[in-house]
Amino acid sequence: MFRLIILILCVNIAYAADMVIIHSNVAEYTDGQLLDNNTILNLPGQSDKITVVFANGGVKTINGPYTGTVADITDPNLLITLSKLLTEKTEPYTRGSSKYPKNLWLVDVNTSKRFSCIAPSSRVVLWRSNAQSASTLTIKHKASNKKAVVKWPAKQTSLKWPSNLPIVYGDSYTLELKNRNGSFFKILVLYQLPDSLPTTSHKVVWMVGRGCISQANMLLSSLR
Repeated sequence: MFRLIILILCVNIAYAADMVIIHSNVAEYTDGQLLDNNTILNLPGQSDKITVVFANGGVKTINGPYTGTVADITDPNLLITLSKLLTEKTEPYTRGSSKYPKNLWLVDVNTSKRFSCIAPSSRVVLWRSNAQSASTLTIKHKASNKKAVVKWPAKQTSLKWPSNLPIVYGDSYTLELKNRNGSFFKILVLYQLPDSLPTTSHKVVWMVGRGCISQANMLLSSLR
């Protein structure tokens, strides 16, 4: 995860790129491939299709048969970040998989992933994949030592963040989930997206910068 962020920061932003491919069913074009305005696309078949994100965050799908260029406004930072996410992600998101919550903004407590992003102006909701047993959840704010202990009923996959424990975005919390089968411990850092991000593409880039890689993959998948 940190390797991905470092790679993003180290990329030369002078690279001539005006769009990035986020989905392609044509062998000549791959997910994460960067293109410039002068690239001539060749989609000869009726079923050929690629989807690109422009540097201003716009999304466009080009269907075959088509030969020609596609152009828009440039912002290399956005394009390079999306390209890196598509080509170097280590855990691909599979739509409909029970491994992930259906709502990408739910905070997954079952994994060791430290960083989680929350939708703008939304309340934090925790999620677990295995809800067969009733559990006890202990959340502790590391900076202040304040904590909350709540019951998580059996058969219930989601749980609202306890109202008696204020959230400080960017701070570290410890979570311990105990049930009859044992316990699970993780460290969690929450970030909330600002309302000012103009497009889904910009949200993806913002999330990558905060380490919310799995969620960024899920959001990016929604553009395809």
